[in-house]
Amino acid sequence: MDRQKTALSETERPVPEKPDFALPEEPDFILPEEAVFMRQEELSRLNEIQKIIREQLDASDCSIGREHRGIIEQKSYLWENIYELDPAEIRSAKAVISGDQSLHAQRLEQHRLLQRLQKNPYFARIDFVYDGEEEAETFYVGLGGLRSTDGRSALIYDWRAPISSMYYDYDIGSASYEAPAGRIEGEIVHKRQLKIRNGTLEYVLSSGFKIDDELLQRALAANSSTKMQNIVATIQREQNAVVRDSAAGILLVQGTAGSGKTSVALHRIAYLLYRNRKTLHSSQILLLSPNRIFTEYISDVLPELGEQNICEMSLDEFALHERDFLGAFETKYMQLENVICCRPAQEHRLPLIRFKKSLCFLKELKSYVKKLEEHLVVFSDYTFSRPARSEEEDARSHTASADELRKWYRGSFSSLPLFQRLERMAEQIADDFEAEHTAELSTLSREEIRHGLFALCKTTDVLELYAAFLRSLKEKYPLLEGGIIAEKNHLVYEDVFPVLLMKTMLFGTQTSRFNRVRHVVVDEMQDYSMVQYELLRLLFPCSMTILGDVSQQFDAVTAACSGPEAFLNDIREVFGGKAALVRLEKSYRSTLEISEFCRKLGGLSGTSAFARRGKALLLKKYPDFPGMAAELQNRLDQIDPEKIKTAAIICKTAEAAENLYLTFDKEHRERCRRLLTEENDFREGILLTSSYLAKGLEFDLVIVPEVTAEEYCSETDRRILYIECTRALHELELLYYKEASPFLTYAE
Repeated sequence: MDRQKTALSETERPVPEKPDFALPEEPDFILPEEAVFMRQEELSRLNEIQKIIREQLDASDCSIGREHRGIIEQKSYLWENIYELDPAEIRSAKAVISGDQSLHAQRLEQHRLLQRLQKNPYFARIDFVYDGEEEAETFYVGLGGLRSTDGRSALIYDWRAPISSMYYDYDIGSASYEAPAGRIEGEIVHKRQLKIRNGTLEYVLSSGFKIDDELLQRALAANSSTKMQNIVATIQREQNAVVRDSAAGILLVQGTAGSGKTSVALHRIAYLLYRNRKTLHSSQILLLSPNRIFTEYISDVLPELGEQNICEMSLDEFALHERDFLGAFETKYMQLENVICCRPAQEHRLPLIRFKKSLCFLKELKSYVKKLEEHLVVFSDYTFSRPARSEEEDARSHTASADELRKWYRGSFSSLPLFQRLERMAEQIADDFEAEHTAELSTLSREEIRHGLFALCKTTDVLELYAAFLRSLKEKYPLLEGGIIAEKNHLVYEDVFPVLLMKTMLFGTQTSRFNRVRHVVVDEMQDYSMVQYELLRLLFPCSMTILGDVSQQFDAVTAACSGPEAFLNDIREVFGGKAALVRLEKSYRSTLEISEFCRKLGGLSGTSAFARRGKALLLKKYPDFPGMAAELQNRLDQIDPEKIKTAAIICKTAEAAENLYLTFDKEHRERCRRLLTEENDFREGILLTSSYLAKGLEFDLVIVPEVTAEEYCSETDRRILYIECTRALHELELLYYKEASPFLTYAE
């Protein structure tokens, strides 16, 4: 068997240098003599690889320059002789240029990869003995692949290549991987991890060393950044299973806070693009993210992995594209402010929001639309007449009887959405007219027929139909009394997506702007309603990766169902029970002290945390709010920007954050930047933000003010505090005055 071919199996793709980690000491289980030998061996290997890379870069420079000049010459020739060439010759010349440009782009991509590999060629080594053989073969794993100059052997394997999976899935001992030729089995006899930065070998960690030990400790202990980093060198076994899953059409990932869900999703995208490089392009993948801040935060990961960034939007942006249809409507964050603050005037909305997020509500809506198919259209004979266009021509007409229309509606076109059926019926009448009279109808005439058929409906106003739907539920669900649509033609947020879903169910999705999307990634799945999931199912009939943490739903009152498992089951039911569920139950983000407090606070069982020790939680009591605000300013003065790159003061709401900000003096207002809307930037330093905009982000230091018995007392408040505290990497401080929140007892 050609082992190199089997192991590589796919063309390597260019990837940039991986991020820096703190330099660990040599592990104490390696004898000094062994450590010296190992380092010398790897230095020798690194020198050989760098020599090969330099040679390939030199050759690449020459060929790229030659190809570029050739393309310019071809374009110049075509331009200068454009009027002397016949159309066939022009087409042929353009095809040649296009092919050469495509090849040139591939050369440039490979050249960029070589430049990155020159600085950081690989991060792991596996010595693997195939079953039936005695000698071990050595494989190096990096962010990109490298072959020998003659192309006969692989010198470095891309982390996404089949053989590279063993680095993540196995320690020393029996191991296997799935190759195109089948399952390959054997034994890993040695395993090394290396840190190479700017072409210099900084350290080597030898066999017996596990990914989740010292290297991960060092990586997690590093300061946070305003940009998420790739985790290629420290992907864990359970994370790798999600990254490389290619069987599930709908993959549902429930991960505890800090389990690396978003990182795993982005690495999964890179893997899918690598595995399906001939049929899948980055422009065909859509990421539904919570907000623009989060999008910016994750924007460097895919380029670091050698892939272009994918298309991204929030579901609210989709609603904004429908503003002409919807009119004015409340935004998600406006609703959250009202829900979290629980303003007296808004209290009646809470049960309404919960109901409209539920699977029960979705089923009622789908049932109502189904009934509309039977009762909305009143069939009668329809006649289209076209007046004579000259004295020589008679007026012409064509009649479709009520029975004929009904037959089309309930037979030929019955698989289509209601209004789409009428569209097709109008086209049928127009085609029949043209066939009967051997005449061609204008676009205006066809539109007249369309209007005529739509006039058979009792109404075509979706907002009117939605209001009628809600009225029809009042007797069965009394909580809907007085809660239909907000006044002054301003939709409340909980009605926005049910209206859009009804429109989609009635008109269909043929004109969707998302027809080319072939994979969708949905982040923060717990923030979506069942109506929104049904809308996604209709808009994107493709594979999906849906991930989040049901423990991070903002409000137990607005939660779509009675518990985490019920919520996950409801999502699966929306997708016809076809969604495969995977759980990531180990948290890697926070120190053990913070993780243990958050585990108790969240009431979680079955989850665990990576054992990284840190500072104890700091609980501080103050006499009153002004005293707390004044001392908080002093605390900000103590933050060393060299040691703490990102610090966040996280308040329950934007309103609470703004009130705290106004108590600061001018100096501290300038030092503490507000992150209260999607338009603000996430930068290094001290940020003042809200609980819902902090979701998905992480900070070296998190300070949560006003953790009082009055502000944090309900189940909703407990969930909010859980979200705020799980943002902390290394340090967490909880401030209160008067009486402490009962939830702080979990820190004891």
